[in-house]
Amino acid sequence: MRVIALIFLLANTMVRAATPSDVRFTQRLGNALPLQTVFADETGRQQELKYWFRGRPVFLWFGYSRCPQLCGVVADGMVTTLRSLRPSVGKDFDVIRIGIDPTETTRDAAIDRGVVIGHYGRSGAAGGWHYLVGSERAIATVTAAAGFGFRADQATREYAHPSGFVIVTPDGRISSYFLGVDFSADDVAAAFERARGGGIGQKVFDLLLLCFRGDAIGGKYGVVIWRVLWAGVLLTVASLGLGIGRMLWTEFRTRKAVRT
Repeated sequence: MRVIALIFLLANTMVRAATPSDVRFTQRLGNALPLQTVFADETGRQQELKYWFRGRPVFLWFGYSRCPQLCGVVADGMVTTLRSLRPSVGKDFDVIRIGIDPTETTRDAAIDRGVVIGHYGRSGAAGGWHYLVGSERAIATVTAAAGFGFRADQATREYAHPSGFVIVTPDGRISSYFLGVDFSADDVAAAFERARGGGIGQKVFDLLLLCFRGDAIGGKYGVVIWRVLWAGVLLTVASLGLGIGRMLWTEFRTRKAVRT
C-alpha cells in the first residue's frame, strides 16, 4: 500500500507540473466571499449571494451541468458524505453549487438539483439546496475569491477544473478546503462545527484531480503521467484482489481445521 501511495503522490506531482498554474485550488483560508454578487437560483430568482446565507455554515462547490467526468463523481462523493452526517441540509447548514458555465440555464440547475436531492433522500432538506447560475463576471468574481481556478476549452466547450469543495462560515469566509473526490465524514463534520463558530481551519494536502479530457495533460511528460496513473490504478486493483484472496484462503483453512 505504501508503494501505491507513493505512485499516486508521484502522479499528483507530475500532474501539477503539467497542468496550467491557474487550473487548481489556491487555498485562501479566511478570505471573504463577495456576497453582493448577483446570481439566479434554480427557480430563476435573482438575488445577491448573501441571500442564500441563512446564518448557517455553507457547503460550497463549483461545477457545470455538461461536465463529462469528475463533477458527477464529486457530487456523488459529496452527497454520500453528507448522508452519513447527523446534521442535515436546510436545518444545520446549506449547500450552494455555483455553475462555472455562464451558458448554463436555470432549467439545467433545476434538473441537477433534483437528482442530488433525490440521492440525499432526507425529507424537508430541499430548502437547503441552492443551485446558482450567473454571468461570466459573477462566476469569475466568486471563484477568484474562493481560489477555484478553471479554464474553458473553446474547441470542446468543456472546462478544465480541480475537484473538491469548500466550507464557508455563516458570514461568508472560507473556513476549510476538501480536495479530491473521497471525503471523510468525520473531517467534514468537524469542519462544519468549526465554521459554525466562525473558525478557520488549516491548509490541507494539495491534491490535484483534474476534471477534463485526458489530452488536457499534455506536453513532454503527458504520456508518462497517464502511465503512472494507470499503474497506480492497476496496483490498487491487484492489491485489493490479493487481499480478498488471502482472506478467503484463511477462512477456508480455518473451516477445514475446525472440521478435522
